Amino acid sequence: MDNLWQILSGAPWWVYVLFIYLVSIGIKSTKPRTVPIKRVVLFPLFFVAWSCYGLYKNVSLGLPSLILWWVVFLVVGAYLGFKEVHSWRFHKDRHKGLITIPGNYSTLVLVVLIFVLKFFWGYFYATLSSISHWIYVADTSTSSLVTGFFVGRAIVFFKSYQKR
Repeated sequence: MDNLWQILSGAPWWVYVLFIYLVSIGIKSTKPRTVPIKRVVLFPLFFVAWSCYGLYKNVSLGLPSLILWWVVFLVVGAYLGFKEVHSWRFHKDRHKGLITIPGNYSTLVLVVLIFVLKFFWGYFYATLSSISHWIYVADTSTSSLVTGFFVGRAIVFFKSYQKR
């Protein structure tokens, strides 16, 4: 337990602010919500940027094979995100640029999952003197899988919004 406290207390303050913000987004997503279509598209772009930054850092260490892992898991995640929401019913208001999305717990679970995984991988990177290639593969794969999930969902939301 002391080890866990040391790990948690060693994190920068902004990590906890980010966690609270992501959890608040996840909690709001458990209820039906009407959001601007721009936000539906921008939210996954945040995760894409975060994932690309991590990929860039790791590839710059001389690990170009991670690009393949990233692409494969991004596609798998997008497919899973698409499958989750493709049958949902949406209400859209094109005049105001709004879409109403049914509530569910998947966004909450996913933002907490990706935060915990990124925290976990960050701890490994900060504390291990020698990091196995497979840790980089696991980090890249989990990051792109969750990112792809959000991208797949956003594609369905956006296409539904555009339909007549």
